[in-house]
Amino acid sequence: MTNWLIASNNLYKTADLQLALAYYGLSAASYQTLMAPVAFPEEGVTSYQDNATAKVKYLAALVPDTGVIADDSGLTLAALGQSALGVTTKRTLHAQSNLSDNQAILAALAGQSDRRATMWCTLVAVTPHGRLTTATGTVSGYIAPAPVGDQSTGFDRIFTLALGGPTLAELSDKTRIPLTHRGRAAKQLVASLTQEGD
Repeated sequence: MTNWLIASNNLYKTADLQLALAYYGLSAASYQTLMAPVAFPEEGVTSYQDNATAKVKYLAALVPDTGVIADDSGLTLAALGQSALGVTTKRTLHAQSNLSDNQAILAALAGQSDRRATMWCTLVAVTPHGRLTTATGTVSGYIAPAPVGDQSTGFDRIFTLALGGPTLAELSDKTRIPLTHRGRAAKQLVASLTQEGD
């Protein structure tokens, strides 16, 4: 059975992806359990899949006998248009260094009545034999007025599936994971890898 490493320097994303994959029966570890942090290729601005593929191939070249999984994900806000964040979500939000990501999103929606949002995730896995498998997941909902919840972190603290409903971070992992963009992509990826015998 393939041993899997996650190609990410984002500790939150790594932990969340580990939970999502484990929920569907696949065990994976941070690549940093084997080596010091590496500098992944600079991300592009047009494709989640291209960014995840670049990361997975880079790390796979360093650990040729191990399976590698990479994630690229983002957020779009209806009020700002599809091109406002998306593939460059983290980079755009991090440009506002005086605000956390969630604070920046809430500030961008200040005075906006349209709170609709979609989270996107693409996962790419490469086996020790070099075969690539891609999976995607999305979830649509709304941005809450303020961060709430401590069951998970990141955008989960401001993302609700229904207006006035609980944020994803208020839900237990068992309830939350199948509903998230990353959970849906993980389900698809594990199913594909299982079918392929990895």
